[in-house]
Amino acid sequence: MNHFAERLRRIRVLHKLSQAALAQACGLSQSAIANYENGSRKTAKNIFQLAEVLGVNPTWLAQGTGPMEPIPRLEQQTPSPHLVNESPFPRSLAPWPFQGISPDEYWSLTEDSRAIIESTLASLIKSLQDNLSES
Repeated sequence: MNHFAERLRRIRVLHKLSQAALAQACGLSQSAIANYENGSRKTAKNIFQLAEVLGVNPTWLAQGTGPMEPIPRLEQQTPSPHLVNESPFPRSLAPWPFQGISPDEYWSLTEDSRAIIESTLASLIKSLQDNLSES
C-alpha cells in the first residue's frame, strides 16, 4: 500500500464502514471520502479526524510510515486536540456487539434516537445486573 487512498480504503473496509458512515463520523461529506479513495484528492486536511475515528496512527495513514496502530498517549485522561467531539462513533474499536443490527442501521438514526437506545440499554443492563445480584 503505497498511497494514502489505498490505506484509507483498506482500513475503512477492515472496520466494515461505508464511505457515508466514515464521512459522518469525521464531519465530512461522503464525496470527500470517495475523492480521497479514488485519488482525486491526494492528501486529507482532516487526517487527524480520519485517523482517530479509524483507530490508526495519523502518520501511517497519511504517509505510510511508522506503525499502523496509534501511539498510546502518555496520559489517557488528556483528550487529543484532534478529537471530533461531535463524532457519533465510539472511540474504541471493539467488535460490534449486536448481530441482528448493523452498525450502519444504528448510525443512520438521529442523535436523539441513539440516545433513547443507549438509555434503554443502560436501564436493561442495570436491571439484569440487579437481578443477578439478588440471586
